[in-house]
Amino acid sequence: MIRPIGSPNAALLVFLFAWSVSLASGAAGQARLEHLPSPAPSNSSLSRVVANESGEIYLSWVSQDTEQATLAFSRLSSEGWDTPKVISQGNNWFVNWADFPALSVDSSGMVAHWLQISAQGTYDYDIRARFYPQDKASWTEAQTIHTDGISAEHGFVSMLPFDSGTTLITWLDGRETKHGDPLGAMTLRAGIFDKSGANVKEWELDHRVCDCCQTSSAITEKGPIVVYRDRSAEEVRDIYVTRLVEGVWTVPQPIHNDNWEIAGCPVNGPSVAAMKERVAVAWFSAKDDTPKIQLVMSSDSGMSFSDPIVVESPNTNGRVGAVILESSEIVVSWMDTTDEAKIMLSRYDIKGEFLGSTEVASSSASRRSGFPIIDAVGNSVYVTWTDISTTPQVKVARIDY
Repeated sequence: MIRPIGSPNAALLVFLFAWSVSLASGAAGQARLEHLPSPAPSNSSLSRVVANESGEIYLSWVSQDTEQATLAFSRLSSEGWDTPKVISQGNNWFVNWADFPALSVDSSGMVAHWLQISAQGTYDYDIRARFYPQDKASWTEAQTIHTDGISAEHGFVSMLPFDSGTTLITWLDGRETKHGDPLGAMTLRAGIFDKSGANVKEWELDHRVCDCCQTSSAITEKGPIVVYRDRSAEEVRDIYVTRLVEGVWTVPQPIHNDNWEIAGCPVNGPSVAAMKERVAVAWFSAKDDTPKIQLVMSSDSGMSFSDPIVVESPNTNGRVGAVILESSEIVVSWMDTTDEAKIMLSRYDIKGEFLGSTEVASSSASRRSGFPIIDAVGNSVYVTWTDISTTPQVKVARIDY
């Protein structure tokens, strides 16, 4: 069974990249918006875009029928999207609107993950992964990246290419929630895996975190940085950060003290982007029932952060992303719920000055529309989302600044 995804269309697609172009005005000029043809088939969703160090864009997605879920991807070249390739298929996957597969790509290869049901409990599922070493040119057998062997919730993964062809994987781990009196809390863990998938090293980063908010990670000039939603004993669920410095993770610290006390998970994780020593973090909170998206910046690889900039309040339900452009400008993606839901991009200069917003597409505030995902190449931002106006299908756009 799958909780709640046909296989991708393997035919080579014909692309007309200029099929939908518009301009969005901002304080510093215009952004060029181009809706690109999508290589994903009907009944596709849960998509992500990711760029490698050469500036190539990869799109991954999950398609589904009543019997099977399929994780596939395609690479964007100057001639259009490559023929989609299947990474994995299964009839026992955990398919979730907020916790969905990721693809990590660099010159040494690729890593992909998905979630697989491990027991009868609603949230008993494992993180499964396959590794694609470039020198082997084939995917490894699927493996479970955590080694606790406990049927519990494991997910909300972020992945980064790391040193010497390794991959840094961060995830929420529910092993402690199955024992103790009272039961333990969700934890945050990270591990380094080599090209074949072997676990090189593993850590527990935080012993008590929010149960179902996405994690996010990036590489700064001084090493990896991970942001996530913490959970205090008093149910304050603010955004925290930890960094790997000379082989040791720093003590987690709040990005900003929102003091948002909420007796449940908001399912709305933060997003971090880094370029050398510069870091940007965007996140959602709703203290006093006032929805708010905020942005902070760092010029010292995440050791300290600026005061928050309010990107939007109160007409939003979050679902944020953040990237840093080659120009050093920062772009934040978010959902506007003023009237009908819209996917928006807001741009800021290096000092945090607002430069303008771009409406990418109409969307929906429902869970079925999922989380828009962004990545940047040069001064272009690629966006992917699920259009649920008819049959669900993954869409893609590029915004040039």
